[in-house]
Amino acid sequence: MKNILNVLLLLCASLSPLYSNNFSAQKSFPIHGTWKCLDSTEISVPGWIPGSLYNSLLRSSVIPDPFIGTNEDSVQWISEMDWVFTSDPFDAPENNEDYDLLILKDVQLYCSITLNGVVLGETNNAFRNWSYSLKSSLKSTDNIVTFSFESPTHSVNKMGSVEQHRTPQFAFGWDWALKLIDFSVGRIELAKSRSEENIYIDNLTLVTDTIYGSTAKGFVKWDIAGDLSEALVLRWALTNESGTVVASENFNKTPGVITSPFTIENADLWWTHDLGEPSLHTLEVVAVGKNGLLALEKKTVGIRTLKLDTSEDDKGAKFQWILNNVPFFAGGANVVPADIIKSRINSLEERAIVRNAVAANMNTLRVWGGGNYASDNFMAACDEMGVLVWQDFMFACAMYPGNEEFLESVEHEALDQILRLRHHPSLAMWCGNNEVSEGWERWGWKDGLTEEEITYKEKAYSDIFEDILPSTVNLYADAPYWPSSPLLGRGDPDFKNRGDAHDWGIWHDGYSFDSLWARTPRFMSEFGFQSFPERSTWETVVISDTLDRLSSDVISHEKHSRGFAIIDKYLESSYGDFSDGYSYEEWAYITQVLQAKGISDGVRAARLNQDFCSGSLVWQLNDCWPVASWSSIDAHGKWKLLHHELKKAFAPTLLYGKWNHLGSKPRLEIGLVANPSIHGEIQIPGTVLVSVVNFDGTVAYMSEHPLNLTPGQAQWISLDKVPYISNRKNIDPTSSFVQLSWIDDTCENPQTCPVKANATVFAALPKELKLEDVPVIVKPFTVGNNDSEFVLYEVSSSAFTKDVQLTATTPGNFEMNGFDLLPGEKRIVKFTPHSIRGWAPELIVGHTSKLKSKALFVSAISLNNVIKTTSP
Repeated sequence: MKNILNVLLLLCASLSPLYSNNFSAQKSFPIHGTWKCLDSTEISVPGWIPGSLYNSLLRSSVIPDPFIGTNEDSVQWISEMDWVFTSDPFDAPENNEDYDLLILKDVQLYCSITLNGVVLGETNNAFRNWSYSLKSSLKSTDNIVTFSFESPTHSVNKMGSVEQHRTPQFAFGWDWALKLIDFSVGRIELAKSRSEENIYIDNLTLVTDTIYGSTAKGFVKWDIAGDLSEALVLRWALTNESGTVVASENFNKTPGVITSPFTIENADLWWTHDLGEPSLHTLEVVAVGKNGLLALEKKTVGIRTLKLDTSEDDKGAKFQWILNNVPFFAGGANVVPADIIKSRINSLEERAIVRNAVAANMNTLRVWGGGNYASDNFMAACDEMGVLVWQDFMFACAMYPGNEEFLESVEHEALDQILRLRHHPSLAMWCGNNEVSEGWERWGWKDGLTEEEITYKEKAYSDIFEDILPSTVNLYADAPYWPSSPLLGRGDPDFKNRGDAHDWGIWHDGYSFDSLWARTPRFMSEFGFQSFPERSTWETVVISDTLDRLSSDVISHEKHSRGFAIIDKYLESSYGDFSDGYSYEEWAYITQVLQAKGISDGVRAARLNQDFCSGSLVWQLNDCWPVASWSSIDAHGKWKLLHHELKKAFAPTLLYGKWNHLGSKPRLEIGLVANPSIHGEIQIPGTVLVSVVNFDGTVAYMSEHPLNLTPGQAQWISLDKVPYISNRKNIDPTSSFVQLSWIDDTCENPQTCPVKANATVFAALPKELKLEDVPVIVKPFTVGNNDSEFVLYEVSSSAFTKDVQLTATTPGNFEMNGFDLLPGEKRIVKFTPHSIRGWAPELIVGHTSKLKSKALFVSAISLNNVIKTTSP
């Protein structure tokens, strides 16, 4: 035993990644080969695993790019055929006799696998892992593996539905996605099956039970199996980012599940980035015998408690997360897959998605249930950047089968995904499905069904979402379970008072954006509005001379059947008639202005009602291809105006103003709110400055008003003496605005106190404003150094200019966009081009719809240029 302890001390002094590979039971390897259509002797193309049939056909120029024009229609035959992938001969690893299992991941979808002519097994679920015995078929050299795929459309055609297929639902077409049913293999591994002669450590995780002050208590948990006859010692250690071991313990051998409690003083906690530092720790468990290290398992974890409060109150039922004993507002967006061809999504692109969310002050992302589960890379990025992840199980907008085979497959899927993701501190919740409960109750799904069919479907729903999924989460995950999002549909009179809500009153039902103030729910998990991407993105998929909105190319990239009509209706009410006579640049611009204003104000409505509402998740953050959609970032990573406005709406301190016309005299209502403090309740004395500014830059009125800030609580004041909407001759509401600024009174020098928050309030509709049609002048100011790689531009105008949008011919983003300019004002704006290592899906080999290589040119457009009410 003394020798064992000496070895243990040496190992634990410097545990390193070196050991992790020594004890892996699996060897992952890429393979090359050939895709062949079984119904054609002519179609045969090189392929790769990991890889995709569609991408292989595209790279070999067998098919046109399905993203471009109307090509989507011309490639549908691919998903209706059966295909086979045959690998090139490959050699087995050394000691190949030890490898007796084949492990597969991300197989889409129905596939039979053979190795050297021996059938190993079949797959029918893209969301679970598969393991097959090699049956002594692995040779030292010249091995050939074959994947024979059957088209999912065969059973769709026979059964008339797609929900029985455990593959991403959006691939069958959505109102923001093209239809592209792929055949692919994500990962292939040779593995050694477990033997009694070896030691195995699995399912390592850390759970924090309580945090009192700076002391954290919880436990470490893992499974151990194998040969425990030899004298050995187990040790776990938790190391912070500075390399200091903050907790550890030694054990004598014991089989089964091991749980070890810990208490850590002055713990470095994991917080979302808006509350604190997302501190991470390395958790390692080793098994040491007399001859050295026998097994090791390592995870990156965080010390934090996270509870979902769904308790009843006098207003209904809450839906609020509490992180490390601090209730907070969850602000963010819904995430969809970054590409419909999964194998093309890379880790840098996923990190860029998270980084862009953080840049817009978001602290929560929901991984929507009609796509793919969050990848390890995505979750690691959220861990590191302090973003919580609401994870849907992959069920969306359909009722699912209840037969034994399907239910068993769902259980395997749930277990695989939970065990893979549960150690991530960013994992906030598991949700059973997206809109299945609402659809069943309110969308007419029961129409035409017999009582027997209704009973069958309801039992299947109960088996999956009320039994299998919650019981699996409860057994294996340190996260709450929520059966369906939303809890109640918007047709239910109680929808906004209980649980989470999807409010599609705007868009689908035609409600005004102002209605979001009256319909604020306990937690808004979906709401949104469409816009079109800027021209440089649109030109990658729409031929330049067919940008007209009535062209077939454009229509094929507007997947909502009423999209144009809905946008036209909302534009008409506030901005005017844009249904005809405008260039694509003007059309895309005005749709982005409309989306940005309406949806960001919905976020503001939620944040300024924090005594009732605990979160707002916009639909949606990103796109899977260049398309008209609800996204705030387009498919090439360019921020729409919405993303810039969300950055303001989710800002640490939010100031907002609106006119209340109820009563005999209009009142200016001013709201102020800030993120909660992790140091307890505090109050910051402050002052709001109110200025009425004419479009010519003159100030017609100024006043100051005390407005204290209590982080985590909204504060409101109402002013009736602001002479804005009045008969004063020097103030015209169509050519002036109210400027609001809030200043922290604790600042030592009032003359130099920085403005903590500001807002602009207009009293007239945009189409009523007296805007001069003047150009926005954009001049290069300076070029950044080689390290920063950015460009500064000076932006100015000779007249008041509203909602200025800057666009660039090359991929990248501006630090600010969608801003107003006073006459003669000069604003310096930074543009940062994308790099291939930061975000460049358009530059990845084999990716479609590439952004054209152009010299950097920046142009500008404003509301003045599209709403012409006066002459300059």
